[in-house]
Amino acid sequence: MRVEIVETERISTYIGVRACAYFSDLGAAVGRAFDELISRSDEIKNIRNTNVTYGITPPNYKGNNGVVDFYSCYEVDPIESLPHGMVHLHLLPRVYAMTHYKGPASQTGNAYDFTTQWLKDNGYEYDDVAYYLERYDEKTVVGSDDDRSEMQIWTPVKKR
Repeated sequence: MRVEIVETERISTYIGVRACAYFSDLGAAVGRAFDELISRSDEIKNIRNTNVTYGITPPNYKGNNGVVDFYSCYEVDPIESLPHGMVHLHLLPRVYAMTHYKGPASQTGNAYDFTTQWLKDNGYEYDDVAYYLERYDEKTVVGSDDDRSEMQIWTPVKKR
């Protein structure tokens, strides 16, 4: 794994499907949300790259035993219309730690642990007022726990 600091320069816009469940049950809800997103992709105008999807989470995960949200999305530019039952998100420019993770989906938590340690070692901390993103593309193996699967994890950060 490797981490790099990235600063976005523009507002990013996403359209997608909301999954809402207790953290312990979130996997099934997320799977259904991605299935719906992909099956309805023809309803979404101006998708930047149909081979790239995003999992976007608000900063309410740490220590949350209650219901949490997860948004399965495509990035769009510009936003033109919102299909019925979908949501849109606008993410402001900010600083992220981008972690490149390769490995099985069941071990993604290790990437977050790695990122946490990297931030401590390099003078950063989480900026828990912003959304987190997971970026999936053609290197992401969906539907299995494949060691070859790759993804990017974007966590909002600030200098300590």
